Amino acid sequence: MPVRPHPFTFTCDRCGWKKTIAPRSDALGPGEWCDRCEHCGSTSLSFKTAGVIDRTLAQWFARLRR
Repeated sequence: MPVRPHPFTFTCDRCGWKKTIAPRSDALGPGEWCDRCEHCGSTSLSFKTAGVIDRTLAQWFARLRR
């Protein structure tokens, strides 16, 4: 049975850039994964479960995009 993943946050280890993503389903769509920093281009990214504030904002913005 497919399960939607919890929102997660990417953080650049070089410049501190941060992006939180709230996937709409278990199949990730365009823009729901990062392989490099959008600010400095570094591929050194940390990946963790989103905090309460980041998660809430990401889910709210995801609903606006629908």
